[in-house]
Amino acid sequence: MEALKTKYGVVTDYLNLEKYASGNPASLIFTERIEIKTPVGTIIPQYSVDDHGRRILRPITFYDNGNIKKAPLQEAADIETSYGKISTELIIFYDDEVLKKIFPLNGKLSGYWGEKDEYALAKNLELKLPCGTIKAKIINLVFYKNGNIRSITLWPQETVEAKTPLGTMPIRVGISFYEDGSVKSVEPAEPYTVETKIGPISAYDNDPEGIMGDINSLQFSNQGEVTALSTTQNAIILRNEAGGEVKYTPSKKESLCSENVVVTVPLQIEFTSETIRFNHSTSEEYNLSECSFEVIDYEKKTANPFYICN
Repeated sequence: MEALKTKYGVVTDYLNLEKYASGNPASLIFTERIEIKTPVGTIIPQYSVDDHGRRILRPITFYDNGNIKKAPLQEAADIETSYGKISTELIIFYDDEVLKKIFPLNGKLSGYWGEKDEYALAKNLELKLPCGTIKAKIINLVFYKNGNIRSITLWPQETVEAKTPLGTMPIRVGISFYEDGSVKSVEPAEPYTVETKIGPISAYDNDPEGIMGDINSLQFSNQGEVTALSTTQNAIILRNEAGGEVKYTPSKKESLCSENVVVTVPLQIEFTSETIRFNHSTSEEYNLSECSFEVIDYEKKTANPFYICN
């Protein structure tokens, strides 16, 4: 096998080499032990399969400038962060080798190895964050280039208490931050009444999209004002100067598990300094100064979504 020169040394045992047009390696699978020194510590990319939770070899990837981009690790390594050392099995860098993202676990979910198995292996992390100290099992952490935390993603089974611009509230899924450390978005774990430009609204998304904590349904400006939220508890009556009236409510859909079960779809609301928008639709955007708004209770007669079908 042809010896491959990389920024981190010469590699002789590897598989599945892919290259950029420049000839630099884009990705490959190591089949020998290689130590790579990075600004956050020495790592050993995965080169063999050693347990039932990691049955396949995953490639390490590089940027075209030769710097490491993404590396699954053979064994967990203690990675240096601004919040202390964190045991990590998968690490991602920016193109200048600055730490971007870490995963404390990097198992393989399959018919024989599922989320419950992976969650059982996860360990609690205690982190002193801008929103307060939290202790929870975490799927991943994302960082800004300055080292400040950008977001955390919690395991679905986890709930934490976090300080937000509107007070301390129970949070699930994740939390994201602005670069200065102020809270950018959270996912309320239960309905939580927040003050908005049109009055108090119960913020809650019963079916948040995805499992990443970068973007959550309750969002704030860096001054702490609510800029977006989802609600299953309230409806909005909008009245314009001409006497017209429009009512926005959460909607309904058929459950994925049963044709006889109907579930609630949250009403989504966004604010700018001058407008309000419903359900991400530009055709449902109104000038705040030209309308009056009434927030009322929504009588929910539907179920929350669930995806474990009998």
